[in-house]
Amino acid sequence: MKTKRRTAMDIVNKLKKMIVLEGLDRLPGELGLSERLSVSRAVVREALRVLEYEGITRTIHGSGTFVLKRTKLRIQFSVNFEIETDSAKDIFDLIEVRSTLEKSAIALAISNACESDIEEFSQCMEKLSKAIETRVELSSTDAGFHKKIFEISHNRFLKEVFDVVFDGLEVLWKSPLGLETFGDAGLPLHKELFEAIKSRNLERAFTVYDRIIELDRKDIYDLTGYGRKLLHKCQDNDGRQAHGD
Repeated sequence: MKTKRRTAMDIVNKLKKMIVLEGLDRLPGELGLSERLSVSRAVVREALRVLEYEGITRTIHGSGTFVLKRTKLRIQFSVNFEIETDSAKDIFDLIEVRSTLEKSAIALAISNACESDIEEFSQCMEKLSKAIETRVELSSTDAGFHKKIFEISHNRFLKEVFDVVFDGLEVLWKSPLGLETFGDAGLPLHKELFEAIKSRNLERAFTVYDRIIELDRKDIYDLTGYGRKLLHKCQDNDGRQAHGD
């Protein structure tokens, strides 16, 4: 039943996209939608019931399903990806994605955060400092610190994408890679990052954050060798290009 419900909601979102992108006044029939979307007619019927409940369409028996509105539709998008728990490459690649997202969040936080946001962020920093000292709930407190940056950026899409990426990283940080202390080397730098964001010093914040991410990469280098070989390969290629080889 959960799978059917999830599929029906996927079809609801696809139908909403069709309405917006194709400017439809009337949806194709159940059979046509079933063939076009590669789902059963039962799933199509359930999706159409949802659209009618939301006031987007109206189905008239014997005449078809008519579109009542095309604006202000709420369309859900999901970010789905698979990770391999033994893959150093997967964690390395996710760190690259995380770095790109979080630097954007840092820049927006510096621009958009109000004083109450900074106060909440300060409380996160205090909790993290205590957790670093006591080693109690360190992982969750560290996660809270980073998620707060996204909250005070005031860009909900950026935060939602980061939440998915962070969920993947949490899995990969654990066994079987054995990264039980992953990220610990960068923890002392979090205070500097906080101060840079608080003082709205973007250049300083980026410098400190890049150091934190580089320490994360080093954990992977030291444990698996992955990344170090890639780095050496890139350096060799750059050297050959510089010499015209």
